[in-house]
Amino acid sequence: MKNYLFFILLLTIIPSLAMAEGVKKNVLFLNSYQNGYAWSDKIVEGARDVFSKSGMPIELHIEYMDTKRFNSPEYLSNISKHYSLKYRDYTFSAIIVSDNNALDFMLRHHDNLFPGVPVIFCGINNFKPQLLEKKMNYAGVLESPDIKENIRLALRFQPHLKKFVVIGNSSVTSQAIMAEIDKAGKSFKGEIIFDYWVDYSLADLLFKIRNLQEDEVVFYTPFYTESHHEAYSAEEILNIIYQNSPVMTFTVWQFLLGHGTVGGKLVSGHDQGQQAANIAINLFQTGSFPTERIMPSPIERYMFDDKVLKKFKINKKLLPTGSTVINGPTSFYKLNKRFFWTIIVSLVTLTFILVLLIISVLQRRRVEKEIKAQLSFQEILMNTIPLLVFWKDKNQKYLGANRSFTDFFGLGNPQTIIGSNDRKLQLDMDFARHAATWDREVIESGHPRLRISWTVSNGKGKPIWLEINKVPLYDGGGRVMGTLSTAQDITRRISLEKQLLQSQKMEAVGTLVGGISHDFNNILTSIMNSVELAITDIEKESMTWTDLDRARKAAYRGSRLVKQILTFSRLSQEGFKPTNIIEVIRETIDFITSSLPKNIDIQCQLPTDTPLIMADPTQIQQIIMNLCTNSFQSLRARGGTIRLSLKQIELEEEAAQLIGVSAGRYLNVEIRDNGPGIHADIINKIFDPFFTTKGKTEGTGLGLAVVHGLIKGHNGAITVSSLPNIRTSFEIYLPIKEIDNELKIKNHDLLPVGDEHILFIEDDQEQLETTPRILKTLGYKITTASSPNAAYKLITDAPKYFHLVVSDYDMPEMNGIELAKKVEKIAPHIPFMIVSGRRNITEYAAKAPNVINVLMKPYSKTALATTIRQAIAKSEFSNE
Repeated sequence: MKNYLFFILLLTIIPSLAMAEGVKKNVLFLNSYQNGYAWSDKIVEGARDVFSKSGMPIELHIEYMDTKRFNSPEYLSNISKHYSLKYRDYTFSAIIVSDNNALDFMLRHHDNLFPGVPVIFCGINNFKPQLLEKKMNYAGVLESPDIKENIRLALRFQPHLKKFVVIGNSSVTSQAIMAEIDKAGKSFKGEIIFDYWVDYSLADLLFKIRNLQEDEVVFYTPFYTESHHEAYSAEEILNIIYQNSPVMTFTVWQFLLGHGTVGGKLVSGHDQGQQAANIAINLFQTGSFPTERIMPSPIERYMFDDKVLKKFKINKKLLPTGSTVINGPTSFYKLNKRFFWTIIVSLVTLTFILVLLIISVLQRRRVEKEIKAQLSFQEILMNTIPLLVFWKDKNQKYLGANRSFTDFFGLGNPQTIIGSNDRKLQLDMDFARHAATWDREVIESGHPRLRISWTVSNGKGKPIWLEINKVPLYDGGGRVMGTLSTAQDITRRISLEKQLLQSQKMEAVGTLVGGISHDFNNILTSIMNSVELAITDIEKESMTWTDLDRARKAAYRGSRLVKQILTFSRLSQEGFKPTNIIEVIRETIDFITSSLPKNIDIQCQLPTDTPLIMADPTQIQQIIMNLCTNSFQSLRARGGTIRLSLKQIELEEEAAQLIGVSAGRYLNVEIRDNGPGIHADIINKIFDPFFTTKGKTEGTGLGLAVVHGLIKGHNGAITVSSLPNIRTSFEIYLPIKEIDNELKIKNHDLLPVGDEHILFIEDDQEQLETTPRILKTLGYKITTASSPNAAYKLITDAPKYFHLVVSDYDMPEMNGIELAKKVEKIAPHIPFMIVSGRRNITEYAAKAPNVINVLMKPYSKTALATTIRQAIAKSEFSNE
C-alpha cells in the first residue's frame, strides 16, 4: 500500500517540476554601447548562444544605452525615466549589464527601477569590490585582460622598446582600462616609459603618431571620435592609426584584431556573454548565485594578424605556442574541413525528413558531378586524340568537332563551329564538295564509307593526304540524324609508300643491270686496255692514232653509261671527298650559261660560305646539269627564268621522315623554273628509269633516274612540286656532317710505277692478255692465272714470291673475296686488290682482312697504276 502511495506522489511532483521549468523567463540586457559596436555585439551573441541551447523559455530584452557617444547626467536621467515607463508592467527574472557604464547606471537606479531583481554583470574593467558591499543580488564576470603579458610580447617583438604610448579618451571605460595599464606598468618601471594620450583630436593624434620613433609602440583603447562632422568608430580609428603609424599597435580585445593591431593575448566579448548567461541559467535552476559571485575573466587566447606581422617583419617563431594567426594563407584542406563540419552539424540538427531530403540532394549533386566529370573526360579524350573527329546533321551543319579538326583547318575553338557549314567556315571547297556527297550517301544508305583517301589543303594552305571514314549517326530512336566522321593524316604513309615503290623499281632495274654489267665491264676493260696498248706504238700524227683515240673515248663513254645505270640501281660513296658545293654549282652554272639561248635567264642565289660536305663533285655537277637541262628543255619554246638557290636548313624528325632521311642539318639546293610544269598524273613517275615525255630522239629516260640515284647515294633526298605555268621546283637535300680536317685529295701528274712481283688473276682471256702488258709497261713483274685454283697453287708453291695479288671478283670456281680468305690462312702477308664492276664491292672486300684496295671496272691505265701503288703502300705500312 505504501508503494502505491509513493507512486501517486511521484506522479504529482513530476508535472509540477515541469510546469516550474516551463515558466518563461524575462531577462533584461543593458548594453552600455550602441547596436553595431563589435565588442558589445559579441557579448550579446555569446549570451544568446547559451540561452538558445539551454532548453529554457527565455525572452531576452536588449537595451542599447549608447553611452560611448552620449553620457551626460541629463541623458542618463532620461534613460532612467524611459525604462521606468517602458517596463513598469514587466517582471524580470534577471538583469544582465555589460561594461562599466551599464553597471554604474544599475547601481544608481536598481532599487527604483527593478527592486529585488538579480543583476549579472560582465565586461567590467578596473573593478573595485567595495562597489558591491551589501549587494548580495549582484554577481558577474570581470574583464581583466593580461596587460603585463601583452607588454612582454611587445618587448619580445621590439627588444629595444623604450616607450609605451597609450591612446584613449576620458570615458569611464577608457579611464578604467588606463588605470589597469598604469597598475601593470609598475612592473616595468625604469625599463619602459608609459605615455598617455587622452582626448586628442584625430588630426592631432595622427600628427603625433607619424612622428613616433622605432623604440616606441602604441597601445589602443577603443573609443569614438568626430572629425569634420564625421563620426569614426573604434575599428575605423584603429585602421587610420595602422595606415599612418610607423610602429606597431597593440590592444587586448579580439574584436579589434584585423583592423591594424599586431594582436596579443586577447579578451573575447563572446566568452564574456556566455559566462554571464551561464550564471543566469544557474540562477534559474538553483534559485541563487554561486558562493563565488565575482568570477575572473574567461581564458584569453593568443591571436595575431599575419598581415601586420609581415609589415613589421615579425618572425612567427616569436609567437607563443598555440597562437592563432588570422589573414594568413588558408589551405584548401582547411576550407574543405570547415565545409565538411558545417554539413555534419547541419545534419545532426535537422529532422529525419530533412536528413532524407539532404541525402537526396547530395546524391543528385554527386550524380551531376559524375556526369560532368564523365563529359569533361570525354571532351579531354576527344581533344587529345590526333584523329580529326567531326559530326554533322542531315543539313550538313556541324554538331561538333574535336580540337584536332579545328587546329588542322585553323578554325579556333571547337565550340565556334557548331551550327556552321563548310561554306561558312571556308574550308577546302573541293574537299567540302566531295565530303557533302559522301555524307548524303551515308545518310541515305545507312551504311558507312570507309578508308577514303583524299588530299586536302589545311589551314596553312599545305596539301595533306587524309584517310576519311564516315558512319551514320543515330538518335535515341534509332533514326539516322547525321554523320560521324574521322580523318587521319596519312601523308607520311603515302610518302613512304612512294619511296618503297621507287626503291622496288630501282631494285628491279638494278637486278637487270647487275646481271649484264659484269660481262659488259669486262668487254669495255679489254677494249680500253687494248686501245691504250696499241696507241702507244703509233705516231700521234697518224690517222690510225686518231681512230684509236676515238675508239678509246667511245669506250670511256660506254664506261660512263654503265656507271650511270649502276648509279641509280646501286648506291655507293666511292669517290667522295670534302667538297665545296658552292664552287661546284658556280662551275656548272658557268658552263650551262654559255649554252643557253637569250630568251632563257638563269639566276643564282648563293651564300658566301657553306660547310664542306662529303660528296662526289662530278656527281653533284651531273645532278645540277641534268636538272637545269630539264628546265632548259621545258622553257626553250617560249623562254623564261631558271632560279637556283642554296641555303642551310634544319630538318626536324617529322619533316625528315616525310622525305626519307634522318633528322639533322642539310644543304638545300632548289632549282625552279616558270615553264609549263609537270602534270599531276605523271609527277609520281618522273624518277622512274626510262620514263620520258620527250620524243624518241631526245631522251633516254635516265636523266632524273640518275639524279635520284646519285642523291640517294649521298644519303640525301629530292622532292618535286609543280603548279603548271607558274613554277616547277626540284629541291635537293644533302646532309651536312663533320669532316676530318686531315682528309686530303692527292693528284698525280705522272703515272706511279714499280718493280714488285704481281700475281694477276682473271678468267676473261682478253683482259688476261691486255692488263699484264700494261702492268709490264709500268715496270712490274707479272705472273698470270686464269682461275682461282691455279692461283692458289702458285701461292702455295711460292708463298714469299708475290708482293701483291690482283684478282677479279666474279670467277667460276670461287670469287675473289673467297680466294683472299683462303690465301690469308697460309700467307697472311700477301695483300689482295679486288677488281670488279659491282657497286657494292667495297662492302664485300671489308669482310677479308687481307684485301687492301679495290678497283672499279672498267678502268684506265692511270686508275690501275694509281690503285696498285696505293695497295702496295698500304701493305708496306701495315707490315711495319
